[in-house]
Amino acid sequence: MNLKIRAAVLNGTAHDITIAGGRIESIRPHAESPDDRGRSPDDNARLIDAAGLHAFPSFRNGHTHVAMVLFRGYGDDMPLMDWLRTRIWPAEAQLTEDDVYAGARLGIVEMIRGGTTFFNEMYWHRPALVRAAEELGVRALIGQTIIDTGNASMVTQQKAALERLAVEEPVSESGRVKLCAAPHSVYTVTPDDLRWVSVIAAEHNLLVHIHLSETEEEVENCLLLHGCRPAMLLERLGLIGPRLIAAHGQFLDEDELSLLGAAGASLVTNPAANLKLATGGIFPLAQARAAGVRVCLGTDGAASNNTLSMIEAMKLAALLQKHRERNPVALSAPDALAMATTTPAEVFREGSGRIEVGAPADLILVDFSGPATQPLHDPVSQLVYAASASCVHTTICNGEVLMHSGIVEVCDEREVVEQAAAAVRGLLGRVGSAGGR
Repeated sequence: MNLKIRAAVLNGTAHDITIAGGRIESIRPHAESPDDRGRSPDDNARLIDAAGLHAFPSFRNGHTHVAMVLFRGYGDDMPLMDWLRTRIWPAEAQLTEDDVYAGARLGIVEMIRGGTTFFNEMYWHRPALVRAAEELGVRALIGQTIIDTGNASMVTQQKAALERLAVEEPVSESGRVKLCAAPHSVYTVTPDDLRWVSVIAAEHNLLVHIHLSETEEEVENCLLLHGCRPAMLLERLGLIGPRLIAAHGQFLDEDELSLLGAAGASLVTNPAANLKLATGGIFPLAQARAAGVRVCLGTDGAASNNTLSMIEAMKLAALLQKHRERNPVALSAPDALAMATTTPAEVFREGSGRIEVGAPADLILVDFSGPATQPLHDPVSQLVYAASASCVHTTICNGEVLMHSGIVEVCDEREVVEQAAAAVRGLLGRVGSAGGR
């Protein structure tokens, strides 16, 4: 689809943006357009009148488990391990591929509504996740999960799947969905299997997505079992390098951050989930930056957030860093926006993440006209500190309009919601029959 976006506010002034072949073809001041409508008479491109709307790069969710929207509100306000053992793990044991597909569609629609066009995913039933992302027009890095739950044959199957996918299907038919290796963590994957992942990732140039130093207990157990901290263990096993994308990292120390920075590795901080689960640490952003580590933002899964809003994530990240450092400029609004847009674009090999000629046409139009976002002194500050997902007017990915004027165009939204509700009813029925809650 070719598009012409008319009179969108970009960097303070109205611009016309033309899109062709999934990329931004031109950006010109609206006052210099060929005619007042922002299009030439022989142009059949779809025209979007963006007068009064502000253009921003779309958001990129650096770490999530999108199908966990099925567990939104399921066991809130519980201690982490009690929540996992009595709610999440028994329910996940009953998940089917159809359940994950239904949950993924619901989560992706929520992200489209909030201006997110890319997500970095680690969860069960990868084919269902790929199918949902392909159908709804977003980009995704979807890992083949490696996790040892005590079933050796399952780990063997997971490793075989990763090897096969790396050869046969590293990129989806559309080119929007890509494969990564996703070993869950140092405490759920054996050192031998982590070392195997490092070899496969190097052989096929795959990114590696892992949870790292999310809790103090993880660090303490790693020291007890392996005689070193988690990042040092990954270095010993060959996983520290520019392909590594580690989620959380609140309890990384200065030596670990220096190691990650020198190796070109990246981190994803997930402020809402870490606050809600009371993990006890605030991500050491200043120290990570000083060490040269690239840092992105994520939401984590909606079971521990409870939203997939990157706008909310930006605000929480900025406020937490100001509080941690006792410094109101510790994380500015422009820097928080970069952590949700341009930095993850670089980390996840998705281009510049900017609205510029030649870049992938992934952008949003934001409406600041409501009472909660007026008066408008600074659009970036307003987006980070005052806006909500409902302020997103239009979401575009790869030059395709996913949502316009608040209406999702790539699916029947009511059907998506109803399918997810039916999946939850069936899932909880199976959990009850199996003796869960």
